[in-house]
Amino acid sequence: MKLLYTCAVDLRNFDAQRTHIVEMMRILHESGHDVQLILPQFGDHPVKLPFPNHPIPVRLGNSRLKFVEYEIRLLRVLWQICRRRRPDVLYTRKGFLTLCPNWVGKLLGIRSVVEVNGIVADEVGEAFGLPPLLRRFFAIMERMCCRGADHLVAVTPGLKDLLEERYRVSAENITVVPNGVNTRMFVPGQRVGKSDKTLGFVGNLVRWAGVEVLIKALPAISESHPEVRCLIVGDGLERENLTRLAADLGVADRVIFTGKVPPPEVPALIATCDICYVPAIPGRNSRIGGSSLKLYEYMACGIATVVSDIPGLNIVGSEGVGRVVPAGDAAALAAASLDLLACRENLREMGARARRLAERQFSWHRATREVLAVCGGFQTIEADLLT
Repeated sequence: MKLLYTCAVDLRNFDAQRTHIVEMMRILHESGHDVQLILPQFGDHPVKLPFPNHPIPVRLGNSRLKFVEYEIRLLRVLWQICRRRRPDVLYTRKGFLTLCPNWVGKLLGIRSVVEVNGIVADEVGEAFGLPPLLRRFFAIMERMCCRGADHLVAVTPGLKDLLEERYRVSAENITVVPNGVNTRMFVPGQRVGKSDKTLGFVGNLVRWAGVEVLIKALPAISESHPEVRCLIVGDGLERENLTRLAADLGVADRVIFTGKVPPPEVPALIATCDICYVPAIPGRNSRIGGSSLKLYEYMACGIATVVSDIPGLNIVGSEGVGRVVPAGDAAALAAASLDLLACRENLREMGARARRLAERQFSWHRATREVLAVCGGFQTIEADLLT
């Protein structure tokens, strides 16, 4: 299958967006599909990637208008590439604007599939405190993108429902394909001789991630486990607030902020943890539900988890791989943590079940097969790539 993938993502950042794009493209390339990624290039040097790609230099790299510039440049590049080597499908990860792929697809008669990972109008408005007029602008752009595509891929059922309700996209034009995990990279680690108790979070430090709930639970947990520490892997807008909160609660010496960490180092950090967390708070998460990369990575590493009672995360309780607690409830999170820490054998059993579940249901190979099916070019991935 010949697939041209476009994204408006800065792949210099080691985050969930990069993981999703790189993992899917890597699998497509390794399985023999003719794929190419078109992406923005911020800075003097293109990002090194293990598959064919076409970076588009963006001069306004430090400006909020950088993605507007990229969208303008993308139109010309996409048109030229599609005329030169016509793809079977234009596959796009939706960003702030993301209109060009649909336009080019319609003009040249190429199928356009758009992947939706969230409601940009809500996320951008909340993150940057945009006024209503600008939020309305992003909503209009988003509606045009979603309605202009031949098909949408949504990462959660809740997001699919929102796209139907808000943008009037018909249900048959949306397919839900949850996120995944690289089960070769994320594997259980050795924990021999470990005496302390480590609680972990991996991800972007944004308000809706709910990391403050975990920090608020630390005083109660540390009363029973004075040796406990909290490892927070990642960075984001909320880091300063979280650092201040830890100091105010008197647990600053127990919280370790690693900042951004290269992906190859993340599995080893997860493996040091006794319990990992997805403490997502209500609001955005309740509306779109969860398809959490961090949860699948925890499970693949064989770690028990505590998650919020958010649609999409309840599998933790139903599959017996951790605990589900009310979203935003620090006391409940502390109680669940103490219950799990009371028996290491239970933690080991939950971790083993979590690993099996990740291998069975949440690999990136599974997600990529489903995306290929949506694109109308499903081909069996070689058996050796599925292990």
